[in-house]
Amino acid sequence: MGNLNENHDPKETNFKSKKISINPFWLIITILAAVILSSVITALSLEAGTEKAVNVGTDTRSEFSKLYSVYDTISTDFYDEVDNEELIESAIDGMVQGLDDPYSEYMNMEATDAFQETVTGDFEGIGAEVIQEGNRIIITSPMRGSPAEAAGIEPGDQIIAVDGESLEGMNTTEAVQLIRGEKGTDVVLTIVRGESEPMDITVTRDTIHIDSVTYEEFDGVGHISINRFQQGTTEEFEESINQAAEDGIEDIIVDFRYNPGGLLSEAVTLINQFIPEDEIALLLEDSDGQQMPLMTEGPHNENTEDMNLHILINEGSASASEVFAGALDDHFEDVIIAGTQSFGKGVVQQTQEFSDDSMLKYTNTKWLTPEGRWIHNEGITPELELVNPDYYRVEILNEDDVYTEDQESETVISIKVALETLGYEAGTINEVFDETLTSAVESFQEDNDLEADGNVTGETSRLLMSELRNYINENDAQLEYLISYITGEHGAGEIEEIAEDNARHIEIPTLEELQEDASENSTE
Repeated sequence: MGNLNENHDPKETNFKSKKISINPFWLIITILAAVILSSVITALSLEAGTEKAVNVGTDTRSEFSKLYSVYDTISTDFYDEVDNEELIESAIDGMVQGLDDPYSEYMNMEATDAFQETVTGDFEGIGAEVIQEGNRIIITSPMRGSPAEAAGIEPGDQIIAVDGESLEGMNTTEAVQLIRGEKGTDVVLTIVRGESEPMDITVTRDTIHIDSVTYEEFDGVGHISINRFQQGTTEEFEESINQAAEDGIEDIIVDFRYNPGGLLSEAVTLINQFIPEDEIALLLEDSDGQQMPLMTEGPHNENTEDMNLHILINEGSASASEVFAGALDDHFEDVIIAGTQSFGKGVVQQTQEFSDDSMLKYTNTKWLTPEGRWIHNEGITPELELVNPDYYRVEILNEDDVYTEDQESETVISIKVALETLGYEAGTINEVFDETLTSAVESFQEDNDLEADGNVTGETSRLLMSELRNYINENDAQLEYLISYITGEHGAGEIEEIAEDNARHIEIPTLEELQEDASENSTE
């Protein structure tokens, strides 16, 4: 068969040149007829064709025919104006939700920005932590060197409005969305400080970086807390571990409580601080059951060689924090894992970014410990079980509810536990609001300049929860238990019994219940 681009010599052609003469009138008529016929054919094909305009330039696989049909029907026949872009976004979101996987999600541009903040530790805002106390939004602490600190924001300030918009009825997430904004822009916070009148404070937003690692020393024990795995976590950890070595610390606690995970690459390099080069950090398993080891790639930190390592976990320790705990547990017999059962997330997510700055995050592999253990939905069991005291699980009091003498309610147990924790004699810990509890409430009210009527409601409820929260922040029970064990003040069995005795009144939720709650609210 000849090449379509092959060249021919015009001298060798078999066709003879002919002179053709056409009447100009009929030439014009012919051209007009062709144009009209072409237009009619195009219109008919668009009107009656089964493939509508939406399919042009798209994947026409048969499994998408219903999707195209629904899109076309809604776009043309819905009674009101339709945002076609929103339809497509919703379709993608619904497709991902169809996976029934709490760790896979489609994120629009705003959600992608928030996700990137968790990866880098950077955001644009004022640099202050806020909490919700009842219906109030309270500053717990401005970050050191932050715009909030420079503007004079103080712990305990109540924010009642942002740029003139009242925060009444808003939760902390909604309030934070108003406070955050582009670097260099101003935000006006209306605050109430103590009994003073509301005042406006203008804060200029900036880029804020949140460190993922903190280091402290208690009774000769180094405490390194890692709140998540983000870019630079290993570098921060290395600085802390080197500081501990310089301080002559031999016992180290690596604290992963409420660490939801983060970047797997940072978990591997953190493992590499303790484990030499070319050792298995974890195993990845694909859908076909094929396993691929992830190896440590550099020399380990020699400062870790002579340190006694204790890993502190709880029900909020998940994913990358479990990767670290599992790897160190498999590689070293003398590593002690303490706390409570970890969350149990044994799968890994991959991300795919799109040109409009949206992102797809989806589960693509399982991960297993170096010895092949899959901890998904089971978690890691601590060798030293340290349950938090009852006061960590008290029911949050609603300021509108009223609790008074002679009532019986499960909530009364929480009231008694809270008062006992704060040093008031509340009597037998049960569901009965008795005279002893009334006296304890009156004493609490007198100490806080409240009307001493013995009823728990309104400001009494709010202040009781606030005081308890402050107590918890200043008294880390699990950490104190572990330090007392490390320093030899209590043996393993003894400290476990003390922890259990302090947790006997309020039911501890099961790991399955915690996983179910986390799955329902997960953005991870």
